[in-house]
Amino acid sequence: MKEWTGTQIETAAKGLEQAAAGILGRMLFEFARLDVALGFFLVWSDEGRQLEKLTKTVGDYSFHKKLDLLKDLVEVKYATELEVQSHYTKWLTDAHATKGRRNELVHGRWGTDPIQAQVVNVVGLPTSSDQREVRYSIPALKGALNEMKDLQKRLQVLRKQWPI
Repeated sequence: MKEWTGTQIETAAKGLEQAAAGILGRMLFEFARLDVALGFFLVWSDEGRQLEKLTKTVGDYSFHKKLDLLKDLVEVKYATELEVQSHYTKWLTDAHATKGRRNELVHGRWGTDPIQAQVVNVVGLPTSSDQREVRYSIPALKGALNEMKDLQKRLQVLRKQWPI
């Protein structure tokens, strides 16, 4: 095992923090893009026939509520098309997982473990027995960012193949 000096640990910790902060910032941009793309998709449902009404309604929805609305619209429009429903169900499942990860990343607190080359996200109060930590390597954070980008691409495919 490598022997670390205090200076090396401090330098590695700063490098990890800087790399993670850049990726986390990009995740915020990607999640916002995904949220807007989903909202836009929803307000243009039924070929935009209720654009004004849905714009007012959906504009106030959380991401979770937008996902619920999409699920409801798909169930109605594609009630007898199980294959289409399965494509949407997979996307919705992945979108909920991404939302959960994003919430933890944004609302948790951060630290670094330079020896293990990991950043640490801690969710929950220090006095809580429910407090938990999730460790990420920089490549793992990049992977989570890429999942957000992929989710938006997949939404566009669904929109084109099976509009709501």
